[in-house]
Amino acid sequence: MLNRLSAILSGISKAFAALAVALLAILISYVVFSRFVMHTTPHWAEELPRLVLVWSAFIGGVACSFERSHLMAGLLPFIVRNPRVLNVFERVNQALVIVGLIALGYAGWQLADLTMDQTLPALDVSAGTVYLALPFACAITVVVHLAQLFAPATATATE
Repeated sequence: MLNRLSAILSGISKAFAALAVALLAILISYVVFSRFVMHTTPHWAEELPRLVLVWSAFIGGVACSFERSHLMAGLLPFIVRNPRVLNVFERVNQALVIVGLIALGYAGWQLADLTMDQTLPALDVSAGTVYLALPFACAITVVVHLAQLFAPATATATE
């Protein structure tokens, strides 16, 4: 059940990130067109694209965690040949990532809470909405890593 929830959250986050990147391309294109062709800049030219960029980056990281496509060195399999030992290292790594995500999410929540009463001047929305992307994405990513932590060992690790 946790694996299925993880896959669903990853799919939703990938779709959200794709739509956000498309929106970002449209916004930036419009701002460039307005600035250099119309000789006027929209009042939201800096804040709205930054808000979309931050949310798309953090939510897109959920899909990267699910697909295990984050950049990593991958040297451990060359040093440790025993599949069972590699599996133990993988589980410890997942546990440490979860602890780190919880700490990072909590810090992000505190920052979002601290800035909720401040507003972005051009958008007239709370500044905390920018920082809320971090704890939101961390919470979803924790679910993904919990599913990976409790997933059965791979076939190579059980041989």
